[in-house]
Amino acid sequence: MEAQDRATGLALQLLLDALRERTGREAEVAAPERVAETDAWVAQGAIGGRTLTLGALFVVPPAGEGSWYAAKASLEDRLSGSLPGGHILWTPAGAGLPVREPGRSELILRVEELAKQLVSGGHGEVRFPIALYLRKSDEEGGYLTARGGLAPHWARFTGRVFGHYQLDSTELHRPPSGDAYLNTLIDSIALTANALKLGETTTIEAEDAWTMQRLRGGAGFLIVGEPPGVELSSGAALRRSLRRTLQALRPALTATPADARVLGLIGPYASFEDQPVAPALLGMDPTLFAGLDLVLLAADGEVGPVLDLTRTPALAGGT
Repeated sequence: MEAQDRATGLALQLLLDALRERTGREAEVAAPERVAETDAWVAQGAIGGRTLTLGALFVVPPAGEGSWYAAKASLEDRLSGSLPGGHILWTPAGAGLPVREPGRSELILRVEELAKQLVSGGHGEVRFPIALYLRKSDEEGGYLTARGGLAPHWARFTGRVFGHYQLDSTELHRPPSGDAYLNTLIDSIALTANALKLGETTTIEAEDAWTMQRLRGGAGFLIVGEPPGVELSSGAALRRSLRRTLQALRPALTATPADARVLGLIGPYASFEDQPVAPALLGMDPTLFAGLDLVLLAADGEVGPVLDLTRTPALAGGT
């Protein structure tokens, strides 16, 4: 199976699983067709006995040039051959992928170990050991500046540290889920900081956690992510690409009569709550969505609506 076909098939399977959970009705589609000059596909099918048009759009291209994409393709091929069923690994935007050994084998081993534990429709976290770097730069003050994954939490150190500190957490893209891990990590950093001498730097061990899920159907392995240094998944670049792609995609979504029309976007975000797609869509010309019933976003193993215009009972809950 070619990488593009595998990516499309797994993305559509993910969206079909979400529609089944939303409506309680069986959904299926025929072979998808790619929309020219986009990373989007459209497929015709049915849900609960009613006709369905389903589109899938990758926020970041699933294939491309460079070492990150080469590592992605190699890992997907290897894991597609060793794991039964369909799986998706959600790598947060900017997270690197191992090109060489032993990093490549370590990732494969961790993924395969988690896959053994996942039931159909299940989720889990692939955890990787990382390092945080903490430096004390001043005896005065009581605050910490951070870059990387802990930057949004810098205020939690105010009043807990004595002096001025810099924290490099660029290796942390997504902490393990739940408040307990993050609270414990912040406590550890605060305690470590207060034991540092002026000008001293130390390393703190932590974990980066990437979500993996096993789909209810399909076959193969897909990595969703964004190469480090590429910024297509946020800001002005996201708005421009979404607007351009929706203009090209809408005719294909509405060309065939259907009781329900759904578009699903697949994005490399560390959490569904912090994604920028919904605000970007709300600022666009509403005619871009004319004829659609539902726009879904898949991020970090979760699928939810970012624009709900449902006008058909085919997409309402029930049996």
